[in-house]
Amino acid sequence: MMRGAIAIGSNSTRLLCAEKRNGELTHILRGREETRLFLGLDEENRIRPERLEETARAVERLHRRAVEWGAETVTLFATSATRDAKNGDALARRIQALYGLPLRIISGQEEAALAFRAVSSGERRLVMDIGGGSTEWTLGENNRIIWSVSMQLGASRLLKIQPIDSPEDADRVLSMVRDGMKPYAAALRRLPPAPALVGLGGSCTTAAAIRMGREAHGEQVEGQTVTLADARTQLRMLSRLPLPERRQVPGLPPERAVHMPHGLCILIGAMEAADMDHLTVSGRTNLDGYLLSLPDESGENV
Repeated sequence: MMRGAIAIGSNSTRLLCAEKRNGELTHILRGREETRLFLGLDEENRIRPERLEETARAVERLHRRAVEWGAETVTLFATSATRDAKNGDALARRIQALYGLPLRIISGQEEAALAFRAVSSGERRLVMDIGGGSTEWTLGENNRIIWSVSMQLGASRLLKIQPIDSPEDADRVLSMVRDGMKPYAAALRRLPPAPALVGLGGSCTTAAAIRMGREAHGEQVEGQTVTLADARTQLRMLSRLPLPERRQVPGLPPERAVHMPHGLCILIGAMEAADMDHLTVSGRTNLDGYLLSLPDESGENV
Protein backbone atom coordinates (compact mmCIF):
# COMPACT_ATOMS: atom_id res chain seq x y z
CA MET A 1 0.00 0.00 0.00
CA MET A 2 1.40 3.34 -1.05
CA ARG A 3 1.11 5.97 1.68
CA GLY A 4 1.92 9.65 1.57
CA ALA A 5 2.69 12.25 4.22
CA ILE A 6 3.17 16.01 3.96
CA ALA A 7 4.88 18.09 6.65
CA ILE A 8 4.46 21.86 6.83
CA GLY A 9 7.76 22.91 8.37
CA SER A 10 9.11 26.32 9.29
CA ASN A 11 11.28 26.63 6.17
CA SER A 12 9.79 24.18 3.68
CA THR A 13 6.77 22.00 3.06
CA ARG A 14 7.84 18.45 2.24
CA LEU A 15 6.30 15.30 0.79
CA LEU A 16 7.23 11.66 1.22
CA CYS A 17 5.41 8.76 -0.45
CA ALA A 18 6.47 5.16 0.11
CA GLU A 19 5.44 1.60 0.75
CA LYS A 20 6.57 -0.04 3.97
CA ARG A 21 7.68 -3.67 3.75
CA ASN A 22 9.69 -5.63 6.30
CA GLY A 23 10.27 -2.48 8.31
CA GLU A 24 11.77 -0.56 5.36
CA LEU A 25 10.42 2.12 3.03
CA THR A 26 10.44 1.33 -0.70
CA HIS A 27 9.19 2.94 -3.94
CA ILE A 28 10.02 6.34 -2.49
CA LEU A 29 8.99 9.73 -3.84
CA ARG A 30 10.20 12.93 -2.17
CA GLY A 31 9.13 16.48 -2.90
CA ARG A 32 9.50 19.89 -1.32
CA GLU A 33 8.46 23.51 -1.72
CA GLU A 34 10.22 26.43 -0.02
CA THR A 35 7.30 28.04 1.82
CA ARG A 36 9.28 29.83 4.59
CA LEU A 37 6.34 29.87 6.95
CA PHE A 38 8.31 31.03 9.98
CA LEU A 39 9.54 34.11 8.13
CA GLY A 40 5.89 34.72 7.21
CA LEU A 41 4.89 35.35 10.83
CA ASP A 42 4.16 39.00 11.56
CA GLU A 43 4.97 40.98 14.72
CA GLU A 44 1.93 39.49 16.47
CA ASN A 45 2.98 35.93 15.56
CA ARG A 46 0.24 35.53 12.99
CA ILE A 47 0.79 33.97 9.56
CA ARG A 48 0.52 36.71 6.96
CA PRO A 49 -2.41 36.12 4.56
CA GLU A 50 -0.22 35.82 1.46
CA ARG A 51 2.11 33.29 3.14
CA LEU A 52 -0.87 31.31 4.42
CA GLU A 53 -2.27 31.10 0.90
CA GLU A 54 1.13 30.20 -0.62
CA THR A 55 1.53 27.38 1.88
CA ALA A 56 -1.97 26.05 1.25
CA ARG A 57 -1.29 26.02 -2.51
CA ALA A 58 2.04 24.24 -1.96
CA VAL A 59 0.19 21.54 -0.02
CA GLU A 60 -2.18 21.16 -2.97
CA ARG A 61 0.66 20.69 -5.44
CA LEU A 62 2.43 18.14 -3.24
CA HIS A 63 -0.84 16.33 -2.57
CA ARG A 64 -1.44 16.09 -6.31
CA ARG A 65 2.03 14.57 -6.78
CA ALA A 66 1.30 12.03 -4.05
CA VAL A 67 -1.95 10.96 -5.70
CA GLU A 68 -0.25 10.70 -9.09
CA TRP A 69 2.42 8.49 -7.49
CA GLY A 70 -0.33 6.18 -6.28
CA ALA A 71 -0.74 7.15 -2.63
CA GLU A 72 -3.94 5.68 -1.23
CA THR A 73 -3.74 7.79 1.92
CA VAL A 74 -2.09 11.17 2.55
CA THR A 75 -1.50 12.51 6.06
CA LEU A 76 -0.75 16.16 6.73
CA PHE A 77 0.96 17.58 9.82
CA ALA A 78 2.71 20.82 10.79
CA THR A 79 5.56 21.68 13.12
CA SER A 80 7.15 24.66 14.88
CA ALA A 81 5.98 27.69 12.88
CA THR A 82 2.35 26.56 12.91
CA ARG A 83 2.65 25.66 16.62
CA ASP A 84 3.81 29.22 17.31
CA ALA A 85 1.31 30.97 15.05
CA LYS A 86 -1.73 32.48 16.74
CA ASN A 87 -3.75 31.70 13.60
CA GLY A 88 -2.43 28.23 12.87
CA ASP A 89 -6.05 27.08 12.93
CA ALA A 90 -6.75 29.43 9.99
CA LEU A 91 -4.18 27.55 7.91
CA ALA A 92 -5.81 24.28 8.90
CA ARG A 93 -9.27 25.57 7.92
CA ARG A 94 -8.02 26.88 4.57
CA ILE A 95 -6.42 23.58 3.62
CA GLN A 96 -9.47 21.64 4.78
CA ALA A 97 -11.77 23.88 2.73
CA LEU A 98 -9.64 23.66 -0.42
CA TYR A 99 -8.62 20.01 -0.44
CA GLY A 100 -10.43 18.24 2.39
CA LEU A 101 -7.14 17.38 4.12
CA PRO A 102 -7.20 17.57 7.91
CA LEU A 103 -4.09 19.20 9.39
CA ARG A 104 -2.61 18.03 12.69
CA ILE A 105 -0.19 20.29 14.53
CA ILE A 106 2.32 18.07 16.32
CA SER A 107 4.18 18.91 19.52
CA GLY A 108 7.92 19.36 19.83
CA GLN A 109 8.16 16.04 21.64
CA GLU A 110 6.33 14.30 18.79
CA GLU A 111 8.67 15.98 16.32
CA ALA A 112 11.67 14.67 18.28
CA ALA A 113 10.22 11.16 18.36
CA LEU A 114 9.61 11.12 14.59
CA ALA A 115 13.17 12.27 13.87
CA PHE A 116 14.53 9.51 16.11
CA ARG A 117 12.28 6.91 14.49
CA ALA A 118 13.57 7.95 11.06
CA VAL A 119 17.15 6.88 11.88
CA SER A 120 16.87 4.65 14.95
CA SER A 121 18.86 1.45 15.13
CA GLY A 122 20.07 -0.91 17.80
CA GLU A 123 23.02 1.21 18.84
CA ARG A 124 22.87 4.06 21.32
CA ARG A 125 22.80 7.39 19.48
CA LEU A 126 21.94 11.03 19.87
CA VAL A 127 19.72 12.34 17.07
CA MET A 128 19.55 16.04 16.27
CA ASP A 129 16.97 17.59 13.94
CA ILE A 130 17.64 21.25 13.08
CA GLY A 131 14.60 23.03 11.68
CA GLY A 132 13.60 26.58 10.89
CA GLY A 133 11.79 27.19 14.17
CA SER A 134 13.07 24.54 16.57
CA THR A 135 15.80 21.99 17.12
CA GLU A 136 15.16 18.57 18.65
CA TRP A 137 17.58 16.28 20.49
CA THR A 138 16.68 12.66 21.14
CA LEU A 139 18.85 10.12 22.94
CA GLY A 140 17.86 6.50 22.44
CA GLU A 141 18.95 2.91 22.15
CA ASN A 142 17.38 -0.25 20.70
CA ASN A 143 14.62 1.86 19.09
CA ARG A 144 13.68 3.18 22.57
CA ILE A 145 13.76 6.87 23.46
CA ILE A 146 15.61 7.58 26.70
CA TRP A 147 15.50 11.38 26.70
CA SER A 148 14.36 14.09 24.31
CA VAL A 149 13.87 17.83 24.15
CA SER A 150 12.56 20.41 21.67
CA MET A 151 14.41 23.74 21.84
CA GLN A 152 13.17 27.07 20.54
CA LEU A 153 16.29 27.37 18.40
CA GLY A 154 15.84 27.26 14.64
CA ALA A 155 17.62 28.80 11.67
CA SER A 156 14.74 31.09 10.67
CA ARG A 157 13.93 31.96 14.28
CA LEU A 158 17.52 33.15 14.79
CA LEU A 159 17.52 34.99 11.46
CA LYS A 160 14.56 37.10 12.62
CA ILE A 161 16.45 37.99 15.79
CA GLN A 162 19.86 38.70 14.23
CA PRO A 163 20.76 38.54 10.52
CA ILE A 164 24.32 37.40 9.87
CA ASP A 165 26.19 39.77 7.57
CA SER A 166 29.64 39.58 9.18
CA PRO A 167 31.80 37.33 11.38
CA GLU A 168 30.85 39.56 14.32
CA ASP A 169 27.16 38.85 13.68
CA ALA A 170 27.95 35.13 13.55
CA ASP A 171 29.72 35.35 16.91
CA ARG A 172 26.65 37.02 18.44
CA VAL A 173 24.28 34.35 17.11
CA LEU A 174 26.59 31.54 18.19
CA SER A 175 26.68 33.03 21.69
CA MET A 176 22.84 33.04 21.73
CA VAL A 177 22.81 29.38 20.70
CA ARG A 178 25.33 28.38 23.36
CA ASP A 179 23.32 30.20 26.04
CA GLY A 180 20.06 28.67 24.84
CA MET A 181 21.49 25.17 24.90
CA LYS A 182 23.15 25.37 28.33
CA PRO A 183 20.34 23.84 30.43
CA TYR A 184 19.72 21.05 27.94
CA ALA A 185 23.41 20.36 27.54
CA ALA A 186 23.71 20.02 31.31
CA ALA A 187 20.84 17.50 31.34
CA LEU A 188 22.42 15.59 28.48
CA ARG A 189 25.76 15.35 30.27
CA ARG A 190 24.08 13.66 33.22
CA LEU A 191 23.12 10.75 30.96
CA PRO A 192 25.45 7.99 29.72
CA PRO A 193 27.03 9.37 26.55
CA ALA A 194 26.12 8.21 23.07
CA PRO A 195 28.96 7.11 20.78
CA ALA A 196 27.29 8.61 17.70
CA LEU A 197 25.55 11.86 16.79
CA VAL A 198 23.19 11.77 13.79
CA GLY A 199 22.04 15.02 12.19
CA LEU A 200 18.81 15.58 10.25
CA GLY A 201 17.33 18.68 8.66
CA GLY A 202 18.33 21.15 5.98
CA SER A 203 21.21 22.70 7.91
CA CYS A 204 22.89 19.31 8.36
CA THR A 205 22.31 18.10 4.80
CA THR A 206 23.43 21.44 3.36
CA ALA A 207 26.61 21.42 5.46
CA ALA A 208 27.33 17.99 3.98
CA ALA A 209 26.59 19.25 0.46
CA ILE A 210 28.92 22.25 0.89
CA ARG A 211 31.62 19.87 2.11
CA MET A 212 31.00 17.73 -0.99
CA GLY A 213 31.13 20.81 -3.22
CA ARG A 214 27.84 20.16 -4.96
CA GLU A 215 24.11 20.34 -4.28
CA ALA A 216 22.94 17.05 -2.80
CA HIS A 217 19.85 15.78 -0.97
CA GLY A 218 18.33 12.63 0.48
CA GLU A 219 20.26 9.48 -0.28
CA GLN A 220 23.07 11.54 -1.80
CA VAL A 221 24.09 12.81 1.63
CA GLU A 222 23.14 9.73 3.66
CA GLY A 223 26.05 8.71 5.88
CA GLN A 224 28.20 11.74 5.06
CA THR A 225 30.34 13.12 7.89
CA VAL A 226 30.49 16.78 8.93
CA THR A 227 33.13 17.67 11.50
CA LEU A 228 33.05 20.49 14.01
CA ALA A 229 36.00 21.99 12.13
CA ASP A 230 34.00 21.80 8.87
CA ALA A 231 31.05 23.65 10.41
CA ARG A 232 33.28 26.36 11.88
CA THR A 233 35.07 26.84 8.56
CA GLN A 234 31.77 27.09 6.67
CA LEU A 235 30.38 29.61 9.16
CA ARG A 236 33.47 31.84 8.84
CA MET A 237 33.31 31.61 5.05
CA LEU A 238 29.58 32.32 4.68
CA SER A 239 29.50 35.13 7.27
CA ARG A 240 32.12 37.05 5.24
CA LEU A 241 30.25 36.79 1.94
CA PRO A 242 27.58 39.24 0.74
CA LEU A 243 24.30 37.43 0.08
CA PRO A 244 24.64 37.42 -3.75
CA GLU A 245 28.06 35.75 -3.46
CA ARG A 246 26.82 33.37 -0.77
CA ARG A 247 24.17 32.15 -3.20
CA GLN A 248 26.96 31.04 -5.55
CA VAL A 249 28.67 28.72 -3.03
CA PRO A 250 28.76 25.14 -4.41
CA GLY A 251 26.40 22.88 -2.50
CA LEU A 252 24.38 25.74 -0.98
CA PRO A 253 20.88 26.08 -2.49
CA PRO A 254 20.30 29.80 -3.17
CA GLU A 255 17.06 29.84 -1.16
CA ARG A 256 18.97 28.64 1.94
CA ALA A 257 21.76 31.19 1.70
CA VAL A 258 20.13 33.76 3.97
CA HIS A 259 19.67 31.43 6.98
CA MET A 260 22.37 28.78 6.48
CA PRO A 261 24.86 30.60 8.77
CA HIS A 262 22.26 30.43 11.55
CA GLY A 263 21.84 26.71 10.98
CA LEU A 264 25.61 26.32 11.22
CA CYS A 265 25.58 28.18 14.53
CA ILE A 266 23.08 25.60 15.86
CA LEU A 267 25.16 22.78 14.40
CA ILE A 268 28.32 24.07 16.08
CA GLY A 269 26.59 24.74 19.39
CA ALA A 270 25.04 21.27 19.41
CA MET A 271 28.30 19.46 18.67
CA GLU A 272 30.05 21.47 21.36
CA ALA A 273 27.27 20.79 23.88
CA ALA A 274 27.27 17.07 23.09
CA ASP A 275 31.10 16.99 23.20
CA MET A 276 31.21 15.56 19.66
CA ASP A 277 33.81 16.46 17.05
CA HIS A 278 31.70 15.18 14.16
CA LEU A 279 28.24 14.01 13.18
CA THR A 280 26.83 11.60 10.65
CA VAL A 281 24.32 13.21 8.30
CA SER A 282 21.06 11.55 7.31
CA GLY A 283 18.93 12.61 4.36
CA ARG A 284 15.88 11.22 6.13
CA THR A 285 13.29 13.46 7.80
CA ASN A 286 10.45 13.31 10.30
CA LEU A 287 8.29 12.15 7.37
CA ASP A 288 10.37 8.95 7.22
CA GLY A 289 9.78 8.57 10.93
CA TYR A 290 6.05 8.98 10.47
CA LEU A 291 5.72 6.42 7.66
CA LEU A 292 8.03 3.98 9.48
CA SER A 293 5.78 4.21 12.53
CA LEU A 294 2.80 2.92 10.53
CA PRO A 295 1.94 -0.80 10.34
CA ASP A 296 3.98 -2.87 7.91
CA GLU A 297 2.37 -4.32 4.78
CA SER A 298 2.27 -7.60 6.66
CA GLY A 299 0.05 -5.94 9.24
CA GLU A 300 2.77 -5.82 11.85
CA ASN A 301 4.22 -2.61 13.23
CA VAL A 302 7.94 -3.21 12.76
